[in-house]
Amino acid sequence: MDARPKIARDLKSARDLKAERAAALARRQAAVETAEGVDHLVCACGSERYGIPLAAVAQVLPMRPFTPMPGAVPALLGLIALSGRIVGILGLARALGRPEASDSETGAGHLVVLRAAQPQPVALAVDRVLGIAAAPGPSAAGTNAEADPAGLGNAAASGYAPASARDGRPDFVVVDLPRLLRRVLP
Repeated sequence: MDARPKIARDLKSARDLKAERAAALARRQAAVETAEGVDHLVCACGSERYGIPLAAVAQVLPMRPFTPMPGAVPALLGLIALSGRIVGILGLARALGRPEASDSETGAGHLVVLRAAQPQPVALAVDRVLGIAAAPGPSAAGTNAEADPAGLGNAAASGYAPASARDGRPDFVVVDLPRLLRRVLP
């Protein structure tokens, strides 16, 4: 019995599966860039709300115990093992130089795991995830001087999305992840 036709079918099936996955990823990217702007995952740190571009988010998990890293940069809370990888946990409020909520050490909150755009896997620790909301795209966000309404003053904000009573969207500061990560990671 000749195994060549079966191997050819398996290769074609694998190619089709890869093409289907690539198309699904392309559709996901297109979905987060709507006519109203770019979709953001809105998170709370204390009483403040921040938007993380949805295209940069891999997954959201409940907070879990982590291993502290003595001598690490102040924003690095610690490390966790996730799917066979070591992932650094950055406190979003700490990275932005903002006050942390009093219960940040109790294990309450969420981890926002970022896509592998940086050299090492990173997750952001936030108090809670509020939902998804659109914000103006980068060209409409304005300069950092305009984007810093609450006095962040650290160039990690790339815009401000005002509240919208029409769709119930909260106001939030848009976080510029590349700038933030350059500032807090070695």
